[in-house]
Amino acid sequence: MIIALPESLGKKDPDLLLQLFTETFRQKYGVQCTAALHHNKTMTNYHIHLVFADRDTLEKTDVKRATRNMFYDEAGRHVRTKKEILDADGNIRPGCRILKKGEIYDIKWFSGRKDVFKDRNFLDDVKVLYTDLINKVVEHEEDRLQIFDASGPYLATKKIGKNNPREDEIRSDNQLRQEWNQTVDQVLIAGGSQEEVTAFKREEVVQKVSESVQIHGPQPGLLAGILRRAIAVLKEFLDLLMQSVKEEPEVRETGKSSSRTGSELHEKQKSEHPDSRDAEFRFMRIESVHQKLYKTNRKLYALQKQKETVQLALDHKPKSILHRRERKELQERIDGLERQITFCRNQLFLIPDANGFASVREAEQEYHAAKKVLEQVRRAQAKWDGIITQDEKNIEQPKPRTQKLSVLKKLAEKQAETSERNINHADTKVYRKEASL
Repeated sequence: MIIALPESLGKKDPDLLLQLFTETFRQKYGVQCTAALHHNKTMTNYHIHLVFADRDTLEKTDVKRATRNMFYDEAGRHVRTKKEILDADGNIRPGCRILKKGEIYDIKWFSGRKDVFKDRNFLDDVKVLYTDLINKVVEHEEDRLQIFDASGPYLATKKIGKNNPREDEIRSDNQLRQEWNQTVDQVLIAGGSQEEVTAFKREEVVQKVSESVQIHGPQPGLLAGILRRAIAVLKEFLDLLMQSVKEEPEVRETGKSSSRTGSELHEKQKSEHPDSRDAEFRFMRIESVHQKLYKTNRKLYALQKQKETVQLALDHKPKSILHRRERKELQERIDGLERQITFCRNQLFLIPDANGFASVREAEQEYHAAKKVLEQVRRAQAKWDGIITQDEKNIEQPKPRTQKLSVLKKLAEKQAETSERNINHADTKVYRKEASL
């Protein structure tokens, strides 16, 4: 097992680090283990090699003796009769042997493999164990680690090993994965549902990859097409959100109060008025972060749309020498827009990080949670004051719920139909051309 460490731990005592990591594993799983700590040649990869026993040593060695003569062929396989190891002349073939009765044929020093190491969750548990341990040891906040949540809306990038023949392909796939993750951040900031994006990822990425492997076998080159289609649908969803979204209203104050009887006032005096100061402070803190993300996301979206427009103009501009200057100006505009887009994307990463959040997802989760808590406190205050809020009116007059498909799923089906229609149209044009010939 290889455990990657932050480079800052290179300043720590290596002997103490090794002792800490090996003892933690030994106490957790109750097995013998040993470890080695070192850098790579370029001094950029500080890591631990941990070797552990997945079996226990038996208190009493299990020695098995032959109860009769045992016969083994040239490959060392046990055969039932002596005839199976004899040649045509009745002699024992070279490489075959006979184990006489009473001799030892097997010695068992260890027990069977422990069940904990057979469990598929073993590696995940070890990741959690050592991530928590590393976060306790590091001194700087930027060195703290976080476990990637595979069940969330994001896609993990793949590591490119040394001298990997598929380096270009993996690098290209990683760029698509990063584009997906960046688009997910924009969708979440624009008000998209994390559950909906996660369900879409499961249906249109994970399941499509599984189906592709079953039909075509393991062909990593097909992943790019699946990701491009999913990203295109996600961007269409982002377009819908950005077109419909307006300035978010602040948490509304309650409306007019209703008349109260003397008995109700007496009951109110017995209970304390709900305090909203903590909820308001929590919401005000995270709302400033959300507003920064929201404004940056709007700017990023505008730059992306502007780049698409300029790119479309460049694609339709003739490549003749007469239009070389115009094409050069358009390309320079695209390069400038790309630099601004990169800056805005970096800002979307830096804003949550500067406020103690690991990602845009965590910041938006905290924003919606704080907003929900504040609304609950406000409703409790309104109830204490005898005010009927709009939410309570809606509860008193419930509307019939209608089952509807996910917006992302509808967009995916629409794009699939469009792609199929384009393919059929292209086939028809080819057929007509061949017929005319």
